Parts: sequence; C-alpha cells; structure tokens
Amino acid sequence: MYYRKFIPSTHLLPFVECYFAWEKKDVLTQPMCIESPPTGFASMVFNYGDGYCVDNNKHNLLLAPSSFLTGQATQSYTLNLSGRIGMVGIVFKPAGLSSLFGLPMYEFSDERISLIDVLGKSFQFLHEQIQEAHTSVDRVCLLDQFLNRQLLKKGNTFDRTDYVANAIVDRKGVVNVGELMDDMYVCRRQFERQFLQKVGVSPKYYARIRRIGYLCAQLAGQRWHVTDWHDLIYQCGYYDQSHFIRDFTQFTGKRPSLYVKDNLELMNYLS
Repeated sequence: MYYRKFIPSTHLLPFVECYFAWEKKDVLTQPMCIESPPTGFASMVFNYGDGYCVDNNKHNLLLAPSSFLTGQATQSYTLNLSGRIGMVGIVFKPAGLSSLFGLPMYEFSDERISLIDVLGKSFQFLHEQIQEAHTSVDRVCLLDQFLNRQLLKKGNTFDRTDYVANAIVDRKGVVNVGELMDDMYVCRRQFERQFLQKVGVSPKYYARIRRIGYLCAQLAGQRWHVTDWHDLIYQCGYYDQSHFIRDFTQFTGKRPSLYVKDNLELMNYLS
C-alpha cells in the first residue's frame, strides 16, 4: 500500500493543505473497510482505480463518482474498498475550495459530488490526463498546474474568513473563536454567514472538528500511546476527561480506547 502527501506550490499554500496519492499495485484479495475521522479539510479526488462506496451519517453505501469534491465531514466515515486502489487528490485549506472556485461549501458537507456536475466538463479532460499519467508525481504535477491556472483566473480572493479558518487549523482547533473575530474587528453575525458560505459549518463547530481531526492524526501517526491520554487531552484543550470522551464519541462514534483498537489498519496504511 502506497500513500504519500505532496506540498503544493508556495503561492497556493494559503488555499491548499497538500496533494495526496494512494495506490496499491496488487488487487485486493478481499474487501477492505477503512474508517476515517473528520479532518477539517475539503478535497477534490480523482479515482483511476476501481469504484468504491462511502458510509457516513448522511449516506449508506454511496458510490463515489470517479472524480468528485467533498466538503466538511462532520463525523467519521467509512471507505468500502475492493479491487484496485488508485487515486490522487487535492486537500484544501478550510476555505480554499470556495476561494478558488466560488462554491457555497455548506452545500457539500458530508457529500461526494461529481466535479463535472458542479464545475463543468473541463474536469473530464483533467481526469483523462491523470489516468494516462505514468507516475504519482506526474499526476500531482497535473493537479498543481491546474490549480495555478485557476488561481490566475480567479485572482487572489484570500480574505478574513480564510485567515480565521487557517488560524483555527494552525492552532489545532484550540482557540477562542469569539476573540479571533474581535481581533479582526468584524461583525460576528456577518462573519458567521461568510464562514458558513466558505467553510460549510459555523466557526465554533469547525474548531471542534479541527481539534478532533488533529487528535486523531496524532493517534494515526502513532505518536501517542494509550497511557498518554492525559497529556493528549491537555494539549488538545479539553478541560477534563469526560468532556474529551463526550466530544470524541460524538465525532467518531466510538470511545477513544475502542477507536484506537479498531483502527490499527488505518494507522498502518495512512500514517
């Protein structure tokens, strides 16, 4: 199993978290289910392997289009894979997809929507180029070139919403959103509307998503052990263990110790 992240061009960093490539040379001998927590990032994905289905709080066995965009995941979801695995994608900063393409992100939370249906037939040509490319590096280069062209076409639309959303990411969700808005001298109600438009959820709810996403990434990277729960809880800004367990269970559907036990495959494949 091959999973690799790639850094975007410097001028795309305010909008793009990374690119990724996920491949397996051999065909899966039996179906595989991989559970993923919410991360706080939207994405575009181009699948050149076999089709797969997604289970989440909104859909049961949703067949993912061959090329699609997805907004914020508000809870954990499961990928049901079989056959050949082969896909590349763009992981956007929380407001990046809206800033570059002008999309209302609240329409895409917990969804996987065909790129062609949303943004036009030009994505069919890009998908064909990706399928014909020989290596993951070549495929990622195609994505980077495509976004560079889009940035030139759209112009720099980085605004206060992008700044606050990226600050929440940088601070791992451990942030007082009200103080951030006060520092920006913005009307809270207007800002919350703009945030919902560009990110897909409210600022406070996004901070909770990002905190859980960061915490699960620490677990998936095997940088923490079960005996380190108290340190992890403290660093992620939870005021006590019951608050942590309640929040974790709400977003993942499992208590923390059971989540770690049940997600060893995710740790091995995606760390």
